[in-house]
Amino acid sequence: MSVIKLLSGSYSGAGGAGLGLLSFDSATGQIAEITRYPGTPDASWIDFDAARSVVYVTDEMAAKVGAFVLSADRSSVTPLGYRDTGAKYPCYLRLSPGRDLVAVANYGDDSVVAFSVDPDGALAADPQVLRGVKPADQGHAHWTQWSPEGDRLYMVDLGHDSVRFYERDGAAGRFKAPQVAYFAEKDAGPRHLAFHPDGKHAYLFSEYAVRLTALTREADGRLTRFAEVASLADGVKDGETGAHIAISPDGRFVYVSNRKHNSISVFALDGAGVPSLIQNIPSGGNWPRFFILLGQHLIVANQLSDDLAVFAVGGDGKLTDTGTRFAIDKPVCLLAI
Repeated sequence: MSVIKLLSGSYSGAGGAGLGLLSFDSATGQIAEITRYPGTPDASWIDFDAARSVVYVTDEMAAKVGAFVLSADRSSVTPLGYRDTGAKYPCYLRLSPGRDLVAVANYGDDSVVAFSVDPDGALAADPQVLRGVKPADQGHAHWTQWSPEGDRLYMVDLGHDSVRFYERDGAAGRFKAPQVAYFAEKDAGPRHLAFHPDGKHAYLFSEYAVRLTALTREADGRLTRFAEVASLADGVKDGETGAHIAISPDGRFVYVSNRKHNSISVFALDGAGVPSLIQNIPSGGNWPRFFILLGQHLIVANQLSDDLAVFAVGGDGKLTDTGTRFAIDKPVCLLAI
């Protein structure tokens, strides 16, 4: 099937329709809007429970996270309610592999909030609040994700230059004390992390240093650095900041986006997982906060130029700008459903 449906998230302002539905035709490389969903403001991150047909979204500016049932024909959403996240700027969320928890990263401090999920997909009250041991107000939780095995919840704390994890107590359903998985260099500003399909490695992208760090996953959950490479060959000069990271499904290539520099960098991984920069290409717009890999295409969400840019992905991992642009207000997230 050549047509893929994409949920889109945008900064819309209070009361706006930040969540929408697009179609992407992989045969033609064209994007079209299907609908917008009212009452979904500032949807800066999205996850989807296909079994329940429930969409989870952050309302970043209001410090809330919400759940919506997506209709069978995808034409509308029914709200299941919003919950306060307890801190400003919830910017990332993930549904657990068992579909019983939604973890939300709060950029306003160092907290990750884990909401239990009711049978209908709604978010329950009284979430577990997971913090570190350093001053919470100096932290910036920017990413959270479950380990491939689903037994640990990882988070990246940009403010404390670290990656932490929390083991889940299967019997009690609670989380144990925080453990440091990795300390980045001071002021590197680690932002997003991606687990490699082989389960043995992870790759961390730093916002301020604009560097890709290759990490080995240890049996105890910790991460050990074995390589690091700059995303910009000429270095960080004037406020460039790293944003998103993704790994190709075959595990051969890593992609990252560079804001202000307005580019996408492509890294090839050798047999040991060591990355080397093979391409840096303009993102086709301004401020590439996010991008998504879709088979032989990569779509960039350029937040400040209000558009999506479509790239073809070659067999060598390199990108070619197709010239296709799709106008959309302040796009910051895409998710194939």
